[in-house]
Amino acid sequence: MGLSPTDLLALVKERVSSKISDGTDYLRAADGTASLDCPKEHLLSLLRYLRDDCEPRFRLLTSLTATDESLPQSSSPGSLSLRPGAKARFRVVYHMERVGEGNRPFHVRIIVWTGQKNQVPSCVSLFPGADWLEREVFDMFGIVFDGHPDLKRILMPDGYNGFPLRKDFPLRGKDPSKLYREWNLLRLPD
Repeated sequence: MGLSPTDLLALVKERVSSKISDGTDYLRAADGTASLDCPKEHLLSLLRYLRDDCEPRFRLLTSLTATDESLPQSSSPGSLSLRPGAKARFRVVYHMERVGEGNRPFHVRIIVWTGQKNQVPSCVSLFPGADWLEREVFDMFGIVFDGHPDLKRILMPDGYNGFPLRKDFPLRGKDPSKLYREWNLLRLPD
């Protein structure tokens, strides 16, 4: 007998925080994945509970990513509004999986909403493999992970100005010749 997504939500609300809610209000999963909408102040407690104390235990963090939930306004190119149902501009998404239990796989998706200038707690202390995943989200979206041991760019050059996966990033990108000049200036010895 397995744990249903509804049972998992009830268990998490009882053991971690009553502020954790059903994440399927914003995005439904076709495969029946359990979805939890978690305030960032309860994120580490939730991850620790799912990894160490929950039955079944979710020991594997399979992915960590983000989405920009803003919509460009047609009237003025620089202004953005949020998609209907979005709680903040960015949605940081964690996927965890139960492994080694001898039963069929069971997945859980954790959603944390954050604004442009807010921080999300780093989970590298719980899942060391999240190191590069958090760096990628920082590099592409500009989301800062508080407590990350070495938060720096991983895909774009160190001096790159901008976050390519944000919706307000220029569609045509940036002029490569200008970028190369800027990067070469950054590489010149003192």
